[in-house]
Amino acid sequence: MFKIFQNLRYTINNIRGSSKLKATPSFYNHSRRPPNVWLCPVILQPNFKICFLPPNVAIALSVLSWLGFAEEDENKESELIMTLKRAVLCTRREQYDKAEQMLHVALRLAQQQQNQQGILYCYDLMANLAFDQLQLEKAEKLFINVLQLLLSKGTAQNDLKVIHISLKLARICQLRAEIEKADIGYKWCLDQIEHEKYKDRDSRILYGVINDWYAQFLLDRGDTSKAMVHLKEAHKACNETQGDISEQSVLLLNDLGITSFRAEDMDGAEKYLKEALKVGNNLEDKSQLGVIHANLGLILLEKGVLKEAEKYCGEALKLGKRYEHAESLDQANYCFDQIKQNLGK
Repeated sequence: MFKIFQNLRYTINNIRGSSKLKATPSFYNHSRRPPNVWLCPVILQPNFKICFLPPNVAIALSVLSWLGFAEEDENKESELIMTLKRAVLCTRREQYDKAEQMLHVALRLAQQQQNQQGILYCYDLMANLAFDQLQLEKAEKLFINVLQLLLSKGTAQNDLKVIHISLKLARICQLRAEIEKADIGYKWCLDQIEHEKYKDRDSRILYGVINDWYAQFLLDRGDTSKAMVHLKEAHKACNETQGDISEQSVLLLNDLGITSFRAEDMDGAEKYLKEALKVGNNLEDKSQLGVIHANLGLILLEKGVLKEAEKYCGEALKLGKRYEHAESLDQANYCFDQIKQNLGK
């Protein structure tokens, strides 16, 4: 991605250790983040499997106001806006073909009306749709198109829209294993958001997401200590914008626990996972808590606390069955397999 970010700079300047257990860690990668695919599996230690949780949401930013639609525009419920809303709904339902058809209809309407904000927004949604489906080349071209349109209008390089799109370009490079380019992109986004991060809630959310995504990138590279710093920043921003009790907080605490495990800090891993369970028990949706129970069971097994490990793995199995949650069932069964192996030694 050297070229992408070198070109981005040009455009901006011109238009603007060892383990007792033997297992293989499987991580659901983590943009928590679009796209909703969690990379890897990532190998932690020769044979120890512990799970990141897949995200349900990426960035909680206003949909139609993000690229310039005013509230009065939304209230008019014009044909263009209704079509855009239907496209967004189809995307959320993972009806991708239908969403793409709707976006092409919306784009034609925007072009007929010479509605530049509408055209920009259509391209942005098309880019995100391709991004969610891991159509990386298509997504990259569309994001660059949106970026060029924004910059041609005089949008500043530290504008949240520019940073947001640049973050996704960095993510595309990571997904392509273009490590140096991805690193340049993430660092650029962090530099740009630094002076904006307390400006408003959207800035703070985006600051958290950048730290979260960059932490996952660093984990993929094995830089655990640096990843931990950025995960803590992401968790802090999450609590400041969404409160202490949120699904996002649970996800980040789980990740902090796993990262502590990778750093061979078992006490830290236990602390973060127990905190994740405490927060998660206050949420209406408890379907993913089975994974965290199983992760905690594996940590306790690693610490040699067998009875406690069995208790948490058993709870993971119960939750997996109650909510028909496949990841919880898989991780609970894996946890019990590890307990059996440990007993057989």
